[in-house]
Amino acid sequence: MLALVEPIAVSPPVPARPSHASESRIPELDGFRAIAALAVLVTHALFAYGSIEGALDGVPGFIRAVLGKGWLGVDLFFVLSGLLISGILIDSRLKPHYFRNFYLRRVLRIMPLYFVTLVVSWYFYGATYSSFFLVTLFFMANFASAFGAAVPHGPGVYWSLAVEEHFYLIWPLGARFLSRNALAVSALAIWVGTPILRGLAAANQWVKIDQIYEFSQFRFDGLALGALLAIWWRSAAQTRQRSLQLAAAMVALSLLITALGVPYGILGTKTVAAVALRYSQVQLVFGAAILAALTLRGSAVTAVLRSGFLRITSDYSYCIYMVHLSLGDAYVTLLKRAGIDTVAQFGPRMALAMQVAVIIGSAYLVAALSKRFLEDPFLRLKHRYA
Repeated sequence: MLALVEPIAVSPPVPARPSHASESRIPELDGFRAIAALAVLVTHALFAYGSIEGALDGVPGFIRAVLGKGWLGVDLFFVLSGLLISGILIDSRLKPHYFRNFYLRRVLRIMPLYFVTLVVSWYFYGATYSSFFLVTLFFMANFASAFGAAVPHGPGVYWSLAVEEHFYLIWPLGARFLSRNALAVSALAIWVGTPILRGLAAANQWVKIDQIYEFSQFRFDGLALGALLAIWWRSAAQTRQRSLQLAAAMVALSLLITALGVPYGILGTKTVAAVALRYSQVQLVFGAAILAALTLRGSAVTAVLRSGFLRITSDYSYCIYMVHLSLGDAYVTLLKRAGIDTVAQFGPRMALAMQVAVIIGSAYLVAALSKRFLEDPFLRLKHRYA
């Protein structure tokens, strides 16, 4: 099945057609990366440390529900990562040192911040969680519960990075050796098969519900959908009109899945239908939005995605994601040790506002310092492995 084949076809230029994702940095994709980070950051800042009674009184229920769903930003990360990384792999598949360059560039991007935050977290969270940090050292944080390791609150975010790294241990092989059609079929099989596997695991209670959320084999579908979009974007069939039609079809499919799944509890939390298909629902919407933004890049429609704030947030997003929950833990712990009850002193609304401001502000500050003194020095070495 594995065979060297012709290069993946790229569509000839057509009027108003954007270039594909690997040709240059695309501000719209930075915008999506920033939105994903902000969604997780805001939800955790509001709700990850227990609810403050009365703090959100008067806020419409719909808005509270949306704010509470920011964890879905991880699925947006997965789709976007699948698109970008698969694009890089496809475009470099016939170049010399394919595997060396890909993995060394990934090491320079991921490892410095990963290991620094790991060591710092290990120090502050203590020996109670040594087993977790030991498995995390080997990018197995999402399987910590399978090893019987207690998971600390803040560093628990490492699970999603582990999912990505497991996917990219294997996917470069397919991108290097499979034909375009075979690669697309493989990605489609992963995207379809993963929710089926989730449903079987939930129905037969193979693992706990929380483990289905984190175990790699149950979470590859978002990355595979992004890979499908990368393949489509480089295909000879891709045009502006067809891409917009495909985006609309993806939204329609999400709505169809939702409508058919309502009688089976798809809108619930721990039903078999919800566990199997909840991520598929949002992945389709996220994928459609990304594809539409790529197609309409540079237009007024996508202007908000090109804003300076989102560009900065995108640059900081990796560090923000890695540290924000731990910074919140530090804030809560310091208040307790100092005997400060912000609710009693300032009222529930102000207490929550202070919590959100401290967590978000400190996350941006740490991310800015990390980018300047840790990440950028290593990223400047990536050109050696272009």
